[in-house]
Amino acid sequence: MINAHYQWKITQLTKDEQGLIDDLAKQTGCSPIIAQLLISKGIKTPEAVQAFIHPAIDSIHDPHLLHDMDKAVDRIQQAIADQERITIYGDYDADGITSTALMYETLQDLGADVHYYIPDRFKDGYGPNAEVYRQIVNDGTKLIVTVDNGVSGKDVIDSVMGQGVDVVVTDHHEMPGELPNATAIVHPRFPGSKYPFPDLSGVGVAFKVAWALTGEFPEEMLDLVAIGEIADLVSVNDENRSLISFGIQALRAGTRPGLHALVDLSNVNEQNITSTDIAFTIAPRLNALGRVSNASKGVELLTTFDEATAKQLAQQVENANDRRKQLVDQIVKEAQPIVDKLIEAGSPTLIVFGHNWHQGVLGIIASRIVEQTGKPTIVASVNDGDDVAKGSGRSVDGFDLFQALDGHRDLMTTFGGHPAACGLSFMASNLEQLQDALNDEAANQGFSGQKKQSLQIAGQLTPTEISNQLYEQLMLLSPFGPDNDEPIFEVDTNSVTDVRTMGQDHTHLKFKVNGVQVVAFNKGALASQLSAQFKGPLKLAVKISVNEWRGKRSIQLMLVDIQLANPVVVDQRTNRLSPTLFSAPGYYIVYDQKLLDNIKTHLPAGMAISAEQAVQVDFSNATLTIVDCPPSLASFEDLFKNGNTVPSLIRLLLFQPHSIYLAGMPNRQDFASLYRFLYGQHKLDLGQYFTPLANYLKINAEKLKCMIKVFSDAGFVTINDGILNLSNHSTKVDLKQTDQYLKMAAQYRAEKILLFSDSKEVAEWLFNCLNVK
Repeated sequence: MINAHYQWKITQLTKDEQGLIDDLAKQTGCSPIIAQLLISKGIKTPEAVQAFIHPAIDSIHDPHLLHDMDKAVDRIQQAIADQERITIYGDYDADGITSTALMYETLQDLGADVHYYIPDRFKDGYGPNAEVYRQIVNDGTKLIVTVDNGVSGKDVIDSVMGQGVDVVVTDHHEMPGELPNATAIVHPRFPGSKYPFPDLSGVGVAFKVAWALTGEFPEEMLDLVAIGEIADLVSVNDENRSLISFGIQALRAGTRPGLHALVDLSNVNEQNITSTDIAFTIAPRLNALGRVSNASKGVELLTTFDEATAKQLAQQVENANDRRKQLVDQIVKEAQPIVDKLIEAGSPTLIVFGHNWHQGVLGIIASRIVEQTGKPTIVASVNDGDDVAKGSGRSVDGFDLFQALDGHRDLMTTFGGHPAACGLSFMASNLEQLQDALNDEAANQGFSGQKKQSLQIAGQLTPTEISNQLYEQLMLLSPFGPDNDEPIFEVDTNSVTDVRTMGQDHTHLKFKVNGVQVVAFNKGALASQLSAQFKGPLKLAVKISVNEWRGKRSIQLMLVDIQLANPVVVDQRTNRLSPTLFSAPGYYIVYDQKLLDNIKTHLPAGMAISAEQAVQVDFSNATLTIVDCPPSLASFEDLFKNGNTVPSLIRLLLFQPHSIYLAGMPNRQDFASLYRFLYGQHKLDLGQYFTPLANYLKINAEKLKCMIKVFSDAGFVTINDGILNLSNHSTKVDLKQTDQYLKMAAQYRAEKILLFSDSKEVAEWLFNCLNVK
């Protein structure tokens, strides 16, 4: 049994919509699967399909519709004409880096005396910094142009404006109650603005300024736009769909040396680069600079036209990304015990607190923990010698993190964010109070932390429907992102093959379904279950992708989630017990009393139990290990007579030091030979003559023991102090009906099924025993 991490919700079409699928597929030439996806998006006519699949430049809105655009253009053009020093003040994330690069190149091309400044995450913080602005002004700057920041910098900007230095703000972030008194504020959501699309990112706004400044559509800047917009998770809808689509086409051309070198190092096929490649490969590398290094290197990378410099800078970016991954892996390991303790305590929200954790990656750690637990999480750290901890938070659907913390600003020294994420700092001594406050707010919002997050399933596919052709048609729906999520499909299968783990710590997993490779990140722990026997359907939630290796492209599936309603049978049958076999969690059932007494000393109390105790335990969703072979099939079946006691996983060790099956059941001739010998001797010292007797009769020693027990049970012999005596017994007895023979026969059948059948046959018997269909 494998429990799904998410609550799956399959997209449902109305009857009328279902009736449109075949017609739309015929009219557009797409597959019914693609038609279904389009209809679920509200795209129901051939004309709408064409408009969606082929974004047009004329869908990109006029830049002059943005608030204060004309004021911004006039002031920048004046500064260019008068050769005033202009400084672009950017941000350290991928959107900020691409925004800065775009604005810098544009002003350079217009002949401006232009410079840029990317703030340091740790020294300067986000947005306008008073000390940095003071230095910029002292260096002779007469005009500051912000990109991807500025609307929250009222005090700093007002101070600079008061000194006669103008500031043009270009931004897209949430508008505060009080705005700076800047020369111009170019923002798609400015109060009262009639701009038709509010969800541009910072680089999208910078692109519009560049367009308005030059009077020409700056096509050569679209590659930067695609990266910044995808990295900042803005809506892939309306004009953003066009901007990103054309930007990806520009990226595929590889004309920007810095990006070309970075893509090459990232092992991405430049000619086939996708929005997914940008989101999970290119953007994280640029973001890594601001997390562990100097993000200014990112602007240099994007704006250089020297190939040697580009390769050098790309390697620096790659090194920063490697460092970022190392830090994340290290901190995740240190954080896991803290997370486990909070989960065990039943906390609906998590504040994971550490010491000397690199503060540039705390947001990534928080995202990882949210993905793992489904609980709103703040990851915070305090450095040795400091009293103030810094943290980053991430939330889930159903819990407004900003609202939860906004009323507790007295517990924090700084705080900002939105419903899904936040940044904060607080006195380390306030940790418990902050955790209590967060849990109280969870109760106020009706959030228990127990409900699984939902996963939207676009539709169901059979393994045979997965093909390169389907992938190519799905790519017509890209670019993917918010408001145009990459479709996730349910694929059901009854078997998997070639199960292998990947990574140094076996963290990741891959396997095949119907010959198609499935890649599962952070699912390495499932390898043993998928390698085991199970009865389907095994349900996979997957994205369809391609794998490129040495010039060959093959279809592959990226696992998002997995579930199996039936138990899994892990075959670890052994003739030798070792301590490593008892490290797995769950219950251990032991039939032999001496073995049970021994094992109890090595396991937590209550985990090693007898078969008699086991019938009283509900094993639902538990892991169950059968240590030794049961004396009969019936005794095994008795474990599961209670219908609600189906475990999630059954491990079979089935240790059996003395096998009846290998010894063989005695036949009539065997019994006759033994009786004739004993009749001639009348008594026998078993300690001295047992082995010679077995050799004389040519009977296996284990079989001989059983035969003597049968004779004893039938009254043919008595045994006292190791001396066997033949009895005067005149009553005819059917030896095969004696208790000892029946017991021996039951053990023989149990061993035959449980010990000497192959894994598939044993599992099938077990599934029948459990009524698994």
